[in-house]
Amino acid sequence: MPFRRLRAKKYSGISEYFKEKDPDKKTIAFYIDYRDIEGKRKKLKTDAKNKDEALATLRTKNSEVAKVKELIEKGEAKLEQKILNKALTLDELAQIFHAQRTNIQAKTDERKYHNHISPILGKLKIAKIDIPQIKKLKDYLDEKGQIRHKIIKTLDNKKNKTIQEKVKLSANTVKDIIEYLRVIFNWAIEENYIEKNPVIVKKIANQTEDSEPGRVLTDDELETLWNLPALAMNDRLYLFLKTCYFTGARPAGVIDIQVKHINFTTKKIKIRAMKKGKSYEASIGDELLDLLKDWIIKHQLIHDNFIFYPIQSYMRANTKAEQEACKNKPANYAGYQRLLRQIFDPVFNIGIDSYDRMYRVTVYTMRRTAGTKIYKSYGIVHAKKFLNHTDIKTTMHYLNVEDDTEVMVDVL
Repeated sequence: MPFRRLRAKKYSGISEYFKEKDPDKKTIAFYIDYRDIEGKRKKLKTDAKNKDEALATLRTKNSEVAKVKELIEKGEAKLEQKILNKALTLDELAQIFHAQRTNIQAKTDERKYHNHISPILGKLKIAKIDIPQIKKLKDYLDEKGQIRHKIIKTLDNKKNKTIQEKVKLSANTVKDIIEYLRVIFNWAIEENYIEKNPVIVKKIANQTEDSEPGRVLTDDELETLWNLPALAMNDRLYLFLKTCYFTGARPAGVIDIQVKHINFTTKKIKIRAMKKGKSYEASIGDELLDLLKDWIIKHQLIHDNFIFYPIQSYMRANTKAEQEACKNKPANYAGYQRLLRQIFDPVFNIGIDSYDRMYRVTVYTMRRTAGTKIYKSYGIVHAKKFLNHTDIKTTMHYLNVEDDTEVMVDVL
């Protein structure tokens, strides 16, 4: 990598970045190395123009991390108690969230939170923040103005005047602020601070937490996905995604498919129960059947073997008995998720925050995309059956059907 560390001990933790093809190896950027609140090493690009500015940035970052660690260490019991008692405020949550961010937009996003979100919701307990509170924030932002400076030119252009004027936030700015709050809550769910996200970007006034619309791939995007070289080189990930897509099943259900669950005669796959529901059979077509048949033959799988077994463990096994034992347990879905994220991100998720589930392509995008295609071709009842929902309202929310009906009204 075209990095070089500064020799002086004073500048420990600072690296200069240069273009490898540059014969002069001229420094074009400064990076800092530090440890986050979890002790993990992080490398961050700075806006510093020289090594002293980079040093100041490093010291500021280390100070921020130290303060948060001190807050957590000193008040860890208090914090845990607040979480247990559902007394953690949004400001307290945001402080922890912002401390672990390292992307370029982190500082800008933090200012966005403190300028627009904190004054209305910051002191509220996150467990008490609901859709009406989010609607209240949106109404506030719709009416909120920001001060801008405007230069008034005189006729002689010698004594120009600068005046202040209050301008309302644009609709896109308001939407961006609300979406950022949703990102914070998504992170909080990942970290087990809360169980659900109260922020719904569309129809904030009357939707529930389960009705947030998500990314659906177009036909062109699907074609791009299936032809990605990184996916073509990994046949197990390719088969996993195809199975998620053609069955419409949740990834955790797909990872548990065994050979005995596939009926090549009736062209159905048994999917295990999820979310306190019942096991069910998903109808599949010849393309997926052929892929599964080839996979079973290639890997010599039998009745109780899992289709997606831990291949790495199998390859490390020392005996045949150990190898066979590996085939009798499912792979770790988190590993598949991580590998697929590395494939999705450079193509579909550029510039999209890692917690912004609404716009990111993930494994779940397969289920939503397939369900949407079924709905558009055969209607909501077939989509409900395909997705194995117990309530058609869930399907309508999941596929954002209400927005679709509004378009239909506009057409009429």
